[in-house]
Amino acid sequence: MQSGTAVSAIVDDLLGALIVRLRERDVHGAVSLFDRDGVLFGSEADESAAGHTELELFFRRLFERPHTYGWQWDSLRVSATTDVAWFVGPATVVARADDGMESSAPYRLSGVLKRQWDGRWLFVQFNGAEPVEGSRT
Repeated sequence: MQSGTAVSAIVDDLLGALIVRLRERDVHGAVSLFDRDGVLFGSEADESAAGHTELELFFRRLFERPHTYGWQWDSLRVSATTDVAWFVGPATVVARADDGMESSAPYRLSGVLKRQWDGRWLFVQFNGAEPVEGSRT
């Protein structure tokens, strides 16, 4: 088991790298952060992709929008074994329009990272979702 600080830094680094690729609209850079069999689920019904081919198509469609995305998080719950790390927690999604205007909304992030044979960590699963107000009965 890795120390909590070390694995939290790994998760922060990989999420930070994803934000950079999203802001730059870098399709190949974003895909490169995922394992060959990586899976992504977004908050919209049609936002899912599995494997590099589908991830590339997903990011190409995402980058056609007139805004980019990123997240801010205070603290994610992170756990790990030697070669697998997982995280979950509240965040704020920040949409930045091409004209520079920003909007934000509550969000939730979760994912699983796997250490590769070369020591790099990549997403195996990534999920981002907007929480929905529910009725309590």
